[in-house]
Amino acid sequence: MARISKLRGRESFRRRPGRKTPRSITLIVCEGETEQEYFEVVRIKYGLTNAEVVIADNTVGSAPISVVECAERKSREQGGYDKIHCVFDRNGHESFDRARTKIKALSGRKQKRLPIDEAISIPCFEVWVLLHFERTDTPFVNCEDVRRRIRDRHMAGYEKADASVARQLMANVDAALANADWLEPRAARNDYNPYTSVHRVLRHLASVVAQKTP
Repeated sequence: MARISKLRGRESFRRRPGRKTPRSITLIVCEGETEQEYFEVVRIKYGLTNAEVVIADNTVGSAPISVVECAERKSREQGGYDKIHCVFDRNGHESFDRARTKIKALSGRKQKRLPIDEAISIPCFEVWVLLHFERTDTPFVNCEDVRRRIRDRHMAGYEKADASVARQLMANVDAALANADWLEPRAARNDYNPYTSVHRVLRHLASVVAQKTP
C-alpha cells in the first residue's frame, strides 16, 4: 500500500534547547501501515502536531516482538518520550506473548522504567475498525473473518485501512470508543476473542489535548 502521509525524520521532533518543551511527547509504534495510517489521521483529528505525537516508521518487521524492540530502541533517543504505545495484534504471530511479556518487564523494572503500554487486538486490528460500526462480542475464526463482516455489513470495498478509509472512520470514533469500553470487561468470557485495547491510545491522546487547553 502506498503511503500518503510522510512521517517525519527523527530530528524533527527532538526537544531542542531554547525552545518550549511540549507538555507531552507520545511515541506510537505499529506493526503495519494500516495502523500507521489510522493513527496519523487520528493525530490530525485531535489537532496534535508531529512534535507531540510521533508515529514511528517501523522498518524492522511486523512481528509483535519487533514492534516492542523498535519502541525500546527509540526510547533511548535524545529527549525520550513521555508515553509509548506498541500497537500489534495476535493474528497467528509466534511472538505475541513474548512481546506482551517484554512490555511488562520494561514498564515494571525499577531502573530506567519505560512508560510503555501495549495496544493489542485479537484476532487483529480490524476488530477495532469493526467497533466503529457495531457492538459485538462474537468470536472470529481469523482476521479475514473480521474483514468479511466489515465488508458485508458496513464497507463493501474494505481490505485494509488506508488514509481515506481512516478519515471515514473518524465520523464514528466516539462509537468505537464506547463499544470498546463495552467489550473490554466481556472479553474474558470468550477467551479474549474478540478483544482490543486500541481505545486506550485514543483516550491518552485525548488527555494530551486536554492538557493543552487553557
